[in-house]
Amino acid sequence: MRRSLAISLLFLAACTGPQVEGVRSRDLEQASLAFERNLEAISRHDVEAYLSQYLDSPDLVVVSEDSLRRGYLLFAEARRASGDWPDTLIARDPTLVWIAPGVVWAAFEYGAVLGADTARGWSERLFVKTGKGWKIAVTGMMQR
Repeated sequence: MRRSLAISLLFLAACTGPQVEGVRSRDLEQASLAFERNLEAISRHDVEAYLSQYLDSPDLVVVSEDSLRRGYLLFAEARRASGDWPDTLIARDPTLVWIAPGVVWAAFEYGAVLGADTARGWSERLFVKTGKGWKIAVTGMMQR
């Protein structure tokens, strides 16, 4: 009983102490850098750099206005087969929210131009820290 109480108190202290603020700050900074790398890959039309930002797992979730798909392999196959990249992408400052150690959610307003077409909307990403760096585990967008 005493051991369980001691472990619970240590856990509580670890979750509320200054160490948590350090983890939170580092996670937000690193996820922000991962977000920037994702946008840079889109701007360069670099499919492999773009795909490297996503969780290579059947657990990857891709949400669009009309579907929800799971899995990296189909996502990567579709991205490699498509030549559709925006000529211009304007991503407003993202809102990043620390969810837990190693988990950060980001949302941003975007504007994109592809040829004569323009699109505006919101996009979101859920970043997770992995052994291979920060990866996007959930991505979605909604046009307005």
